[in-house]
Amino acid sequence: MIRGHVFVVNENTLPIHLKYQFVGTGAGDRDSNISLLADMLRVKEGDYIFFYIEGSENKKGRFFGIFKSKDNKVYHLKGEDAKKPNLPKKLIYRKDIEPYKVYSEGVLEFIALDKLPIYSRELLWMLIYRKMKGKRGNTMLFPWEVERLLNMIKDENNGNIITCKDGYDFDNQNFRIICGDKKYYNHGESFRLNFNKRDINSETAFQAYIMQELKIENNKYYPEIFGKNIAWIGNEVFAGAGMQKIDILTIEKADCDDILYRIIELKYVKNNNLDDIKRAPKQLEYYIKWARDDIGGHLRNAKSYNTKPILLILDKTNNILSNPENFPKDVLSEIKDLNKISYEPEIWVMDFNNNIEKIL
Repeated sequence: MIRGHVFVVNENTLPIHLKYQFVGTGAGDRDSNISLLADMLRVKEGDYIFFYIEGSENKKGRFFGIFKSKDNKVYHLKGEDAKKPNLPKKLIYRKDIEPYKVYSEGVLEFIALDKLPIYSRELLWMLIYRKMKGKRGNTMLFPWEVERLLNMIKDENNGNIITCKDGYDFDNQNFRIICGDKKYYNHGESFRLNFNKRDINSETAFQAYIMQELKIENNKYYPEIFGKNIAWIGNEVFAGAGMQKIDILTIEKADCDDILYRIIELKYVKNNNLDDIKRAPKQLEYYIKWARDDIGGHLRNAKSYNTKPILLILDKTNNILSNPENFPKDVLSEIKDLNKISYEPEIWVMDFNNNIEKIL
């Protein structure tokens, strides 16, 4: 199952990405942004990398490819180092990439996003949602979306790839990738989050840590929750034109062609206030209906028997784990009731001492 991610660039940054073969995201003048970090940690070794260059008054936006993520490492640069080498703006989170099948010409944004295909399911919904919601510099694609974008770029170039012995560059005048001189930049030591109350101090930080720990195909980080044979990972997955986003979505590949969609809602409990948890059943219900192929129709072949909702709670103060009888009975009942439209709903609670308990 193929995985891919689109990185937003411009005429000034794309040549540098191509010459030095890395991707990056930035948060203006800030040196950290946990949401951007979570997005970057989602990108795994071997994932396809596409560039989207923003349009201007004289040139239309285009999608270029195809590169691959070189490894699982993420780098965090701060201050003026985040503008190196020769960048017009700070890119604080980075990953190294390598060429896969590089095509010279890009696919126009109009063709990729606005031109209507025969079937609505062929639309690149993740990129359309990204455009509507705005300015996500690193957007994941569903496997079928990756395949469609790959084919569009291939067709635009009549299947002709460019093989450059010494690296790649970008021709701003003609808006195309060309051969150039490969350069190298040392980003420093790779970055890792630690599972403690200082690093994991919010729900988004919890999500970022999970993105860091999950592995493709042979996942050992709580496989009972996230799946063992993971084929695809998504975070902050747009689920409709509103503000709804699925915290974590994994696709687990079972025997033969069977798959299991795991829709995971995260909650970070700092004290005894469980009000946020009470929102979880309705959130999960909405995601299930958005996802199921026979209802919402956004996840291919997602049915009631292979769409699994999970509520995962990180209990900072250990109040739930030490007193599970105080867990809201209405939440327990409502999530259990989701088995009418999904597969075996579950509730898990963990703390910073690596204690974990299945409540449902």
